[in-house]
Amino acid sequence: MSELKFHKISWSQLERDCLNLYKATMEDLKVDKIISISRGGTVVSRIFSDVLGTLPISHFSISSYHDLKKQEHPVITEQFNSNLNGKTVLIVDEVSDTGETFQIAIDHIRQFNPKKIYTLAPYIKPHTKFKPDFWEQNIDAWIIFPYDVRETAEGFVKMFGSKEQAKQKMKELDFKEWEIETVLS
Repeated sequence: MSELKFHKISWSQLERDCLNLYKATMEDLKVDKIISISRGGTVVSRIFSDVLGTLPISHFSISSYHDLKKQEHPVITEQFNSNLNGKTVLIVDEVSDTGETFQIAIDHIRQFNPKKIYTLAPYIKPHTKFKPDFWEQNIDAWIIFPYDVRETAEGFVKMFGSKEQAKQKMKELDFKEWEIETVLS
């Protein structure tokens, strides 16, 4: 088994990647509503709501991972239920890993009769079976987002066997001392 690689995204990189994606491909896009796949798509949805003209955001939850481990299949854990008849929607998540989450989201949203569905994730993985309409970077590593500090720390403790080893790995990935101490004290 090969060692799992990690790629830490900073707040500024996330914002820059989202704004680059918008500027490169989406400036003229007309969308009526953003649908965020929570939890991961929440921050990204807010950024795109702003640049696309303060669009309304709805959300529903689909879970694909637990403790940095992929579940067998993504599961809708909180339903979306809104009239989208004749509307153009943008489904947003933070990453398209296998693409299953997007496919489940699209299948679910279609039952609400939107006119058009677009999809967006700033990051995709090389092995994804579903490429969103809009994406910025293809990253072949486990992506650590800036809002995943505790989740990462807890996953690292389980993965590496102790708080000390988890702290060491977080330092290697350029987590700040105050971030590490906040979640692993």
